[in-house]
Amino acid sequence: MSSNTKGSAVSPEIMGKFVLSKFLVKWEMILVYLLILINVVLMLTKSNLYFAPGTIQSIIQSGMDLSPLVLGMIFVLMLGDIDVSVAAIMIMSAMATGMTMDAGLPMLLCVVLGVLSGGLCGAFNGFLVAYLNMPSVIVTISTSMLFRGIVKIILDVNVLKNFPDFYIKLSWSNIIGIPAALILFLLLSVIFIIVLHKTTFGRKLYIIGNNSTCASYSGINVKKVKLTVFILMGLMAGVASIFFVGRMGGGVSSTMGTGYELDAIAICVLGGISTNGGRGKIYGPIIATLIMTFLSYTLGLMGVDANSRKILIGFILIIAVLIPNINKKLFDNIKLKLVYANNKNIEALNVRSAEEVKVLLNLIAETKKDNSFSEADKKTKIKKYNEKILSIRTKSKEHTAVLKSEMKAGKKK
Repeated sequence: MSSNTKGSAVSPEIMGKFVLSKFLVKWEMILVYLLILINVVLMLTKSNLYFAPGTIQSIIQSGMDLSPLVLGMIFVLMLGDIDVSVAAIMIMSAMATGMTMDAGLPMLLCVVLGVLSGGLCGAFNGFLVAYLNMPSVIVTISTSMLFRGIVKIILDVNVLKNFPDFYIKLSWSNIIGIPAALILFLLLSVIFIIVLHKTTFGRKLYIIGNNSTCASYSGINVKKVKLTVFILMGLMAGVASIFFVGRMGGGVSSTMGTGYELDAIAICVLGGISTNGGRGKIYGPIIATLIMTFLSYTLGLMGVDANSRKILIGFILIIAVLIPNINKKLFDNIKLKLVYANNKNIEALNVRSAEEVKVLLNLIAETKKDNSFSEADKKTKIKKYNEKILSIRTKSKEHTAVLKSEMKAGKKK
């Protein structure tokens, strides 16, 4: 596969010149502005509480149990798949840890077995999706009911309360004023960022998400990658069980965690991850996790009841997903009407010319940096490139004028 093909598949990672104006309107930056806005609203409406010692830490801690699910879900959505069984897997993992603790096994072994049981559930999902070619949404809806049903049969109405002491400490303690759960979330995020944006495995996810058939013909073992991602999702659900049990005060029942899978998916979508696969970055969902945490807490303090909060957050998510598409379509339509006289042939001609000019400008920049050429050779090459640019722009203007005159002639007739 050529480098160009890879670049197109991993479009979010194409490197270019840093442009401040473009950076400031990136979706991740818009999320930062939104997070700041929510904090300002909370600061103005509940200033005494906001500036009280421990408030910010408590807000952050209240939303960290979702964070491992979000990280795992990013990879699943990147493939163009979905996993709605993660909450059930999380409770299943918590049950495995609690029951092994009750059986008297060593604490560390109980924690490992709990996380591994999540990975086993993820492997089951992955096998059905990757090797039996079953739709992920159908598979995970079914396994969600399956896993939740197993937990309900085993636990019935009982509550498991025998969990490692560090679960609660991890969820509610601070290290130098910073929530320990946030530190762990950020460390996990760094690992996921490196894997997705800096490794071959990450590039495979983008390629598969864009076109799994093309990925298969390119030599990528799509089935193996999908299985790996679902196992990873299961393991992250197992890690999430640690945060979840700690946040719940060290207890778990079969009815807990309902709706967590939808919250994780919503955070990923708000963070800019495409449900169609192959698009998005991890930075967005990291910020979106904090946004949802602060938003939910702020709405609660403002007296909005739980059901109304869900409705309002749902509306905000819909708007957040629509904004990038509306903006793109709006600007494209304005440009088509004002710049290209509402003629798609003129638009296509100018877009193609702009791309050719961009390539030549890049060549000029590379030539200036290339020390293998003498200054005289550089000047000669740059002069030729500039002449080509001038020629392309002149032809584009001439063809545009011809097309516009033909349009006017057509209107007169």
